[in-house]
Amino acid sequence: MSLVDLIEGIMRGGAASLCIVMIVQIFAPRPVTWPAIYGALFFLGAAIYSVVALPTVVEAIGPWMIPFKTIGIASPAFFWLFVRALHDDNYQFRWIDAAAPLTLSLLFLSCVPFPAFKGVSMWINIALVTGLMVHTIYVVRCCMTNDLVTARRHVAKTMAWLIPIVSLAIVGVETVEVANMRLATEGGAPTSLRLATAVLLLAVAIVLTTSLSSLRKTLLPTGEETHPAAVGAAQIEGPLSAADRIDLGRIRDLMEDGGYLAPGLSIGELAQQLGLPEHRLRKLINGALGYRNFAAFVNDYRVSEAKRRLAQPDLVHTQITSLAFDLGYGSLAPFNRAFRERTGVSPSEFREQVFGSG
Repeated sequence: MSLVDLIEGIMRGGAASLCIVMIVQIFAPRPVTWPAIYGALFFLGAAIYSVVALPTVVEAIGPWMIPFKTIGIASPAFFWLFVRALHDDNYQFRWIDAAAPLTLSLLFLSCVPFPAFKGVSMWINIALVTGLMVHTIYVVRCCMTNDLVTARRHVAKTMAWLIPIVSLAIVGVETVEVANMRLATEGGAPTSLRLATAVLLLAVAIVLTTSLSSLRKTLLPTGEETHPAAVGAAQIEGPLSAADRIDLGRIRDLMEDGGYLAPGLSIGELAQQLGLPEHRLRKLINGALGYRNFAAFVNDYRVSEAKRRLAQPDLVHTQITSLAFDLGYGSLAPFNRAFRERTGVSPSEFREQVFGSG
């Protein structure tokens, strides 16, 4: 074993070891939740991806190389699912969620019987991973805007700079691996490129583990707090003050007068209409009304009004899309999702239930 091989092995092994440490921290002593599962799968995939290119590892695992690398290739998709599940209070696994990791894995597996497809497959992989990371950043930005839980908003601020760094690193590693693969066919990748890849993997592992270790109690709470949304849910202790009751009354009056119908209503706009500081409005909606997300607060009013309109005989011919726009939604999909979450059926199914017996 050459000195370069030894240095590369130490750095890649160090990255893998840090990932294993994070898996232990995620599950000890926390309950098994979807964020924990996705986080563990991401770090497992990252650990495998870190060492699977080492010749000694390839020799040791032999025929297990393909299934191990399949998990490693899917790690960016598990990271995407991890962040989504963390920031969605109503997250439930759907089979469509398996599409991203399966697609990345199938791209790799397709190269086994068709080696000539390897180069194209890797570039498609990079494009998909880039798209997933862009959406991951979008999810965190939305959390910073809509989340009412102080602890989670602090986490989102950290994740806001952490995720772009990790995203760039993941795409960078994928790109370097493509270069390594091509150069390997021409006699092997240069020493500098091999070491650069190993350094990048170790750097990403260090940034992730140090950042997420300090946030894990908020991200993945212990005991009865089975979801990160539970952290910081109560921000007003004891009985409400006179000022709190007056401001809550103003909030309810404005919303009941149709304030929720404004398209794209944000908490900043609502605070401006009420003449309240935004932080106070967040505290009242979260601590006094029990909402953890501003969108959930607005959607409750919108869905309640939607049910009323869907049950009106004179509006039976109104299209669901038109109703969604009238209620302040920018498109049909978020309306359908919010309605189904609260009623268990779609708007059209609800209407049929109301008038079906007639």
